[in-house]
Amino acid sequence: MVSMAALPSSAIGDGGSGDEDGCSDGVIGEQGEVHLEQDLLGQEEGKEHPPEQKLCRSLSIFDGMGITIGIMIGSGIFASPGEVVERAGGTREALLAWTASAMLVMMGALCYAELGAAFPHAGGDYWFLRLAYGEWAGFAFTWTNFFVLKTGSQAIILFVGSSYILGGSGAENDPGWVGTLLAVCSVWLLTAINCFGLRAGARVQNALTALKGVLLIMVFLMGIVQYLRAPSRSPASDNLGSVSLHHHHHHDDSRRGGATDSPAALNFMLGMVACLWAFDGWADVAFLGEELMAPERALPIVVVTSIVVVAGLFILVNISYMLVLTRGEIEDSDELALDFAKKIGGTSLGSIVAFGIGISALGSANGSILTGGRMFFAAARDGRFPKILNKLSRVQRAPYAALIAQGVVSTILLCLPNANFKTLLHYFAPASWLFYAATGSSVIALRYRYPEVPRPFLCPLYPLPPFLVLAIGLCLVVSCIASSPLYSSAALAFVAVSYPVYWFKFRNNNEHDSRGAAHVVVNASESSSEY
Repeated sequence: MVSMAALPSSAIGDGGSGDEDGCSDGVIGEQGEVHLEQDLLGQEEGKEHPPEQKLCRSLSIFDGMGITIGIMIGSGIFASPGEVVERAGGTREALLAWTASAMLVMMGALCYAELGAAFPHAGGDYWFLRLAYGEWAGFAFTWTNFFVLKTGSQAIILFVGSSYILGGSGAENDPGWVGTLLAVCSVWLLTAINCFGLRAGARVQNALTALKGVLLIMVFLMGIVQYLRAPSRSPASDNLGSVSLHHHHHHDDSRRGGATDSPAALNFMLGMVACLWAFDGWADVAFLGEELMAPERALPIVVVTSIVVVAGLFILVNISYMLVLTRGEIEDSDELALDFAKKIGGTSLGSIVAFGIGISALGSANGSILTGGRMFFAAARDGRFPKILNKLSRVQRAPYAALIAQGVVSTILLCLPNANFKTLLHYFAPASWLFYAATGSSVIALRYRYPEVPRPFLCPLYPLPPFLVLAIGLCLVVSCIASSPLYSSAALAFVAVSYPVYWFKFRNNNEHDSRGAAHVVVNASESSSEY
């Protein structure tokens, strides 16, 4: 690890460098000059992005944690636990799946911390994949996010949120057109807020994150209180005590596609897929690399702390569910937290919790919209996505064009006839972990390709974390294909289509072939004296 004392004075912020408004030059930063291939940067020697395409460094560690935690605590913890119990084979096995998923996410976070500290850039994974594996890899990531991952995750989150709000108000479980309308309105409300600039989006995110944290703690405490009031009637001994692998109760196992008919290892992996959906968003802080103050110091703190906090909350909430609800009730519930609250305090408490979950979904979707807009802006700014998306508003410096385009695609996905939580999740998961695996492995590729780049944070236990993320990520992809071949194959076909699109439309935007010897002098990372 490179210590702060070993860095040049400009790296730790002497106040004598950088734009006065704190705006990034959009390249990489100021911790020591290094040479990167010109074809990977798409710039001519000495050329910087114009001022109208610069993002501003105004996010603190607290802001980064608020955004990251806020994205992760969304709809997943309120929609996934039943699927996890069903797939994993029991409640204790489900807790093991949650723990294993948290460990996998932590391994991935350590990889992203190294990448983000060494190469802070608004493109996040797009930038890392492009540097490690070439132009098409970065384009494929952006393409798939625009049409499947980012926009699809926003649709899933808001579907679940609208379902809970309507369920809490006494409406039918299936939100129907009313739920779709509510979700679409939420997309455009949050898009409008983020078009007013980063600080507006960050303030909303911090407030919603605080509310969501309170909600999860409240759910945990309700379960504890209910257990203490009547321990003899609690299903805790069945859920959390010794569980036989042959234990079974009478309910419809075909409800989730006959999970018990599949091999135990496959079902456990599919249980992890449902857990990992709840954690999804852990890597999104990488998209804020150009806007975090002192990213080489902030990124590792933000990603690791956020995951520890969220993993702890998720496991506590699952334990709380298991103190109140039987295994069958957990598996059979479509709105688990609502049923949990109703069992404790009746319809009134259920309505309060449902409203809180709606707020939780808004916070998660807001963070996804905020980071997604910056991903598509960064790709367009580098000439690897439609140029119309590289525009920033004059005053707020928000990537409004990318945000609006993202909102349009999310709206289309929400309005598709067969769009619902399960179909979008089956479409989302394999492509998601394909790219997580690729980005994790890019730590190895970039250490080999650019050993001279200063790395303020080195991934501990290297190379174990990137190898684990790659191997387990690919196993998850295979598990998704085995379980849901139609949706998974469609998602992976979408990834494959990105190659001809790139070849015919965007390949010529790169003036220099990747085999060329031309280089530019750029900076390795940037800090701010205001941090």
